[in-house]
Amino acid sequence: MSINWFRTLSRGPFFESLRQSYTTSPVSSEFLRSSSSGFINPRHHVVTTSCVTQHLSESEIARLSDEEVLALFTTGFFSGFVFACERSILNMGGWRLLPVQFSNFEDDLAAITIWDHTKIPSTRLLPLGSRLFGSFKLIDKHLSISSGSEPSYVDYGFGSDRFAFGGCHRVQISRSPQPEIQLQQFICNPSKNSPPAMRYLDRFHSVYEKLLFADGIRSVLTRG
Repeated sequence: MSINWFRTLSRGPFFESLRQSYTTSPVSSEFLRSSSSGFINPRHHVVTTSCVTQHLSESEIARLSDEEVLALFTTGFFSGFVFACERSILNMGGWRLLPVQFSNFEDDLAAITIWDHTKIPSTRLLPLGSRLFGSFKLIDKHLSISSGSEPSYVDYGFGSDRFAFGGCHRVQISRSPQPEIQLQQFICNPSKNSPPAMRYLDRFHSVYEKLLFADGIRSVLTRG
């Protein structure tokens, strides 16, 4: 029984994503010129970037809108078992070490703060300015008007433009020419034009990023 269970698990979306996804250093120039980048890195300091990509079949997401894909990925990313340890640390007060805050960003009146991961919606994106566990903030989102015309994305900022560490996760769904989901990221030192200290943990972060990405993909393909 345990062997069959392990074989089933190993063929599941999480492990398939670990095998099929691939990591690159560059991110899109549009991302680095975006309003999100402006909020986090207003002085245009040097950044470190990374991107995880996975191609999907049309049938796997055909019945999902772009917003549903992004919401499901968000749910898996922040509610999955990979993020569990970090989530627990933040909920126990770890977020106070570096609360998310950007000087020139104004929250929507409808923005909310989420501490319970079960409250993250899986069918819609949160309002702009909404915070997750005190350390992540939804600072931009864009939904394509017509399927395949352009990518849809959601940006989650972390850190602060007032301190030595800030960055952004962009989750992006493209349907043409082939469906793919990307997790793009940049980190920087907003207060000093030097590489961020986190770059020394590149190897660890690369593995962690792929695991978080796989949890997001798992959520999309299993619908939650």
